[in-house]
Amino acid sequence: MTFPSLSERLKQVCSAAELVPRTAPHRIESQSNDTWALDDARLGSVVLRVCWRGDVSRMGRETAVLEQLPSTVLRPVVVGHGETTAHGHPLSYSLTRRLTGRSLEDAWPGLGTSERRSAIRRTASILRELHGWTPPAELAQSVCARPALAAGTAEALVGADIAPLPVARAVALAEHVAQLPHVDAGLMSAAVQLLRELGDPEPAVDAPGRSGLIHGDLNLSNLWWAPDGTVSLLDFEWTRIAPPSLDLMRMCEYADDNVISGADMYPSVLRLLEAEYPELFHAEGTARYVRLYVLAYSVRALAIAPPDGPFASLPNGHALHRVRRIVEGRWPAPGALPHTLVATR
Repeated sequence: MTFPSLSERLKQVCSAAELVPRTAPHRIESQSNDTWALDDARLGSVVLRVCWRGDVSRMGRETAVLEQLPSTVLRPVVVGHGETTAHGHPLSYSLTRRLTGRSLEDAWPGLGTSERRSAIRRTASILRELHGWTPPAELAQSVCARPALAAGTAEALVGADIAPLPVARAVALAEHVAQLPHVDAGLMSAAVQLLRELGDPEPAVDAPGRSGLIHGDLNLSNLWWAPDGTVSLLDFEWTRIAPPSLDLMRMCEYADDNVISGADMYPSVLRLLEAEYPELFHAEGTARYVRLYVLAYSVRALAIAPPDGPFASLPNGHALHRVRRIVEGRWPAPGALPHTLVATR
């Protein structure tokens, strides 16, 4: 079976969604989907996102969430969504109104101190509304559903969630990674032990009634900054029912990377966010869980991109370095995270 190419995926989805672009679609950088900005004859200026890897049903979950969130959680307006196939491979897609502005990641370097504080204050306000919202029972059940996990494969575990939790999922991936070339089985055994230690007790993921809705992939590229200072949340494809602290995972990962590379963007963002949303940082067990989240995320990253050579030859940003540092108690880098998020082992 031939896997559809980028252009074939775009062509098939445009046909399924009855899109007639007035000009050539412009591709937007994205890690997990094909993302396009286009001017459609019927819908006008829209963003098309095509999901083709992992559990493609996540685009349907995202759409359902976007359509039901309270108006105080600013996000793009959904104008279309659906599923199709290309060469027998399932595809899902969403269409949203294109927003004016740019990602907060792109805008950040050019913002002044007051603009940065305002952007994070607005972000904190949106997150409070999101984390405080109780989704309807039917939506919560839909968000928790992971039909592809029935396959029981490493590929299914990778595709289900960006943070492979409950802990048993991360453990299964770590045991899979341990068998790959250039991976130290002893290191992965220690990672498994630490996953179990940090996950006792387990964070309440996929447990409606114990946890509410989170974004799941919160970082500056998924925050949209408009010229009037308005901030919106983008890309809910990894949304799930989980503790609010899970929304700190990606920013903490990036903050550590920043310090190692000599940057300060995410460390400063976390400091500002703590000032505006202190309860997100100060809940009991948050520092321990952040360490668990980043370790589980890093194990998943290893399953996606395993080392292609000996440990010493890998770039500093490779996930195997992060796993080793977490296991050895050398994560995060000094100054990367607010002290409230630094766990003592």
